[in-house]
Amino acid sequence: MGDRQGRPARDPTRRQRPRGSVGGMIGDRTRMKLQLALLSGLVLFPGCMAAPAGTGKDGEDVATRVEVGYATDRARDGEDGTNLGFGKGRGDLAFGIAGVSVPAGHVAGRLEAPPFRAPAALGDPRWHVYLDSVRPMPREAFAVDLRRALGQARRNEILVFVHGYNTDFGLAMRRSAQLWLDLDFAGVLVAFSWPSAGRPTSYLRDQNNADWAAPDLAATLRLLVDESGADRIHLFVHSMGSRILFDALDELARGRAAGDPPPFAEVIFAAPDVDAGIFVASAPRLQPLANRFTLYASDSDMAMIAARHRAGGHPRAGESGAAIVVVPGMDTVDASAVRDDLFGHEYFGESRPVLEDIGLLLRDGAGAGDRPHMLRVSVHGRSYWRLLPPSGS
Repeated sequence: MGDRQGRPARDPTRRQRPRGSVGGMIGDRTRMKLQLALLSGLVLFPGCMAAPAGTGKDGEDVATRVEVGYATDRARDGEDGTNLGFGKGRGDLAFGIAGVSVPAGHVAGRLEAPPFRAPAALGDPRWHVYLDSVRPMPREAFAVDLRRALGQARRNEILVFVHGYNTDFGLAMRRSAQLWLDLDFAGVLVAFSWPSAGRPTSYLRDQNNADWAAPDLAATLRLLVDESGADRIHLFVHSMGSRILFDALDELARGRAAGDPPPFAEVIFAAPDVDAGIFVASAPRLQPLANRFTLYASDSDMAMIAARHRAGGHPRAGESGAAIVVVPGMDTVDASAVRDDLFGHEYFGESRPVLEDIGLLLRDGAGAGDRPHMLRVSVHGRSYWRLLPPSGS
């Protein structure tokens, strides 16, 4: 987990893609095109296969290994490939460590992958981020290993990442490792992976499984709070994963005394696929559980537009524009101006300005008003923040 394998001494925002490597960029854009097409009912390619980590000619290093602590309630179906045995069905809550290799030429904001997600496509350790191992662990052993990892980390802190819809286990681990590196997070990473089918056509199935998974996320968070010994625990959730976190926090809030200190530091909602009205009504009840809540939204998030259509026209909390969600005591950030992915939904991991902003939030605990490139906006008596591109970009 986290720093156990050591972090390369380099600035992640300055990594350069090796000459001739266009697989990552093409893969990201192609994947988003496929997903958008499938939202309209088309059937396209399944996921790509994984390749083991290794070395290139003359034994030079070609990858950085990142260990991701995981908690998952996916079924273990024994299938090979990018998910190393974890499928899309429901299972019992389980823990372990996933090994993810990140290419030496990794570029911040890119989840490098083969250009086409065909079954025969193998990841190349020189260019691609991929999952190469899974080590299941009993709950007690996981807690012991977590404490050991925290003792070796630069900071005694945990970042919990919860993925969104259309995400299989392999993608969840790969994205988690990329975020840990690109955010330059100095603590330990734990990813919670719920049984998303990993298919754009399975939105309703994912929605049901997200609701089902909430008690297991609550149990995972209790373990981290009660047994890790971490000084600070941050929660970072994307898209439909916000439904799970809302319900899990609601469960944790029951029985708490008014004066109890918050168990969490920063709680970050990126493009939350939650009904905007429900978000506004529920947030004040949950705010005592964290030092600060931050919401990132965008008016060009096509997944949010599709989700609103599926929900009968009810806005999602991840949308900005005229109906942007503003809750007292919460920082709302409009990231529309700095989106860097083709269809506007993966900006939380693919936009460098967003990654840098979240990095400052986690590293320094800086509020929106204390971070660069922020413009305060007031509309009809509601105040929020607009994240602007860096000068010269």
